[in-house]
Amino acid sequence: MSEQDTRSTKELFREWRAGDSQAGQIMAQRFADWYYAIATSRLGEEGGRVPCEQACTAFGEGVVEITESRALVPWAHDIIAKLLQSAGQRAEDGDEPNAYTGNQSPKLLLCRAREVLPKEVELLEAAYGGGDPAKVETLASELGGNPLGILKARYAVKRWLRDEQNVPFEVAPEQPVLDRAPLPLYESGGMANPAEEVNFEHWMISDIDLCRDIAEFAHFAIALRGGLPSSAEAAAGAQGATAHQELVDSAQLEENPGCMGKIMAMFGGS
Repeated sequence: MSEQDTRSTKELFREWRAGDSQAGQIMAQRFADWYYAIATSRLGEEGGRVPCEQACTAFGEGVVEITESRALVPWAHDIIAKLLQSAGQRAEDGDEPNAYTGNQSPKLLLCRAREVLPKEVELLEAAYGGGDPAKVETLASELGGNPLGILKARYAVKRWLRDEQNVPFEVAPEQPVLDRAPLPLYESGGMANPAEEVNFEHWMISDIDLCRDIAEFAHFAIALRGGLPSSAEAAAGAQGATAHQELVDSAQLEENPGCMGKIMAMFGGS
């Protein structure tokens, strides 16, 4: 997710339709990153891999039939939404190390963060784990209210994991973008209705930095949905889990090769 191009997705689409192959490749990268963020946030990297790759294939094969730029994102989103519906919608728990966790147990890392940032992690546990709304409101009030306080707690934890645990996060601002306040609601599955969730995912593709943010935190969000054990239990459960994940190519931090290979071939990429 290293794209720096500032053109909108609609602009890239129109320029690709006009014959600009480079615009098509940038557009393809953007949609692959978007699919990866959605699928991984919902199901984790392993669970989301097949839906992501299938979505990229369907996008590459079908985008030539789309003629109106305003129809592009709804059409593309419908592809991944149907695939995720078949795959299970949202993981309710998990402790899967991957490149975005520094190949470490997400639950163990969050337990370590809890020792230093107890209020922030308690708030995230309550918010992501479907805790009592009154408790969430009380905990969030100390950090700026709900939902902004939850977002602040999320970024405080991300910064600590980055600075103290060598987790390779790139998006952890000191002052969060206010427009992203609904982000924890999306990650926890707590949005008011399916239409609100769809609208949020449509909006995601307009901000590739947001897609990276969601992809980075996906496995921590899944871990929080299921709740955190004691630190001792987390350490015991994490033994042996890291070795396999260390085989994962760190290049996954830059792109999702499975998705990208399928989608870029349709746009003249290698």
